Amino acid sequence: MPQVKPGIATTILMPEPAGEGFVEISPNKTLFIQKLTYDDPIKPEIVEDLQKIEDVFAYFKPAVEVELDKEDGSTTGETFQFAGLGDFDPKNLTNQSAFLKNLNLEYDAYLKVIKQLKSNKTLANVIQNPETKAAFISALKSLVSELEEK
Repeated sequence: MPQVKPGIATTILMPEPAGEGFVEISPNKTLFIQKLTYDDPIKPEIVEDLQKIEDVFAYFKPAVEVELDKEDGSTTGETFQFAGLGDFDPKNLTNQSAFLKNLNLEYDAYLKVIKQLKSNKTLANVIQNPETKAAFISALKSLVSELEEK
């Protein structure tokens, strides 16, 4: 019978006398292996005494530079730094980037408008009639220009 030896997020099964050992990842885990920095190592490095994933992140300090596309077709550069597995969460990535924060605010505003369009019957009636729709758009445009002036 194989012996169970715990590892970081895995269970390592020791080989039986007649077979080879293998690493089994539990069903609720995902193994993700990727280079997290653009710096190439000069030679392979063995680092001992890294007991936790946080220790690995603290030692290697992974960071990646990305180009994000804007609406006008231009790009903006961002650098994302990772101090733990939680930094890969979309919310945490958004918090590291002013550009992504702005996009997220716009997305939330659009969702609110869609919700209003679906639930506000008066607004839906205004938009269905071409004349009232044109008047409503005109009022919004003048509001935008008034806000831009101030």
